[in-house]
Amino acid sequence: MSVRELRDKDAEARATKQKLLQSNRTVIAASSAAVVSVLAGFPFDSIKTRMQTHHYDSIISCVKTTYVEEGTKGFFRGMIPPLITVSIIKSASFSIYEGTKKALVRDGVFKNDTIQSTMALSTVSGSVSGAFIALLSCPLELIKIQRQLELILLKNQIASGQMPIHEVTEASSWKSAKQIVGRKGIFGLWSRVGCHSARDALGTGIYFGSYESAKRLLSKDGSNSGPLVHFMSGGLCGMLSWLFVFPVDAIKTNLQKDIMLEKPKYSNALECASYLVKKNGVRGLYRGLNVTLLRAFPIHSLNFLVYEQVLRVIPPLD
Repeated sequence: MSVRELRDKDAEARATKQKLLQSNRTVIAASSAAVVSVLAGFPFDSIKTRMQTHHYDSIISCVKTTYVEEGTKGFFRGMIPPLITVSIIKSASFSIYEGTKKALVRDGVFKNDTIQSTMALSTVSGSVSGAFIALLSCPLELIKIQRQLELILLKNQIASGQMPIHEVTEASSWKSAKQIVGRKGIFGLWSRVGCHSARDALGTGIYFGSYESAKRLLSKDGSNSGPLVHFMSGGLCGMLSWLFVFPVDAIKTNLQKDIMLEKPKYSNALECASYLVKKNGVRGLYRGLNVTLLRAFPIHSLNFLVYEQVLRVIPPLD
């Protein structure tokens, strides 16, 4: 083979590789952002889950109790499934979001030339993405919650006589999944999926809607935005979406916490909400919000910063 032929073959291989990257740029960017977000934010998420479902005097009290009883690994309990699968879910979420946006603009349902139209377009597209992605993420989040709370739940089950102490064994995410399927059937992995879908449709709609609006406000039209704009817009949209969706998330978490009990405490979301409000007032629906907001700004800032920068490194197809 001549030198020229080798050069042509090498150029063809590079072109094929570049085309492959370009056609999957949204997937690559979303996956990169997702992994960074999970690694940086999981300890905060673990504390949030504990504070939503059990009583602690403060964030510091929760952190201290977790560390004393479970050590450092208590903050990362249940992280492996989301770390492995989050790229798939995040990629699907962003892909559905971008695809829905393009379809709505192409069909003339929305324009994208003002802040108001951008907000409406992004909110509707985000809600569609969130509702669909809930079907994928519900089993993973259910397992994550069971893992995050497993030692607390075991202590309660032993104290109430539901679990003999000699039957206690070291669990894993795979074991948790098998236990749920064994007791509830395969569809048990989608327990409380209705509440989960409501949370994700609302939260994702606000998330993308506020991000695109903030990006447009902080730059001329959103197209000339830089890393600082992406960072600030991501942090703001993360905090805003959690402010609206947190009560729904608290209800969902408390419902999913008890799915392995023979007699769950709540039969539906309304009963759960009523109990939480009756026990702790309306603020009972916001227990753990402070740690969530503390986590939201840096995590979602990093999420969109990484996402947008990877998109810039990989140019779109012509």
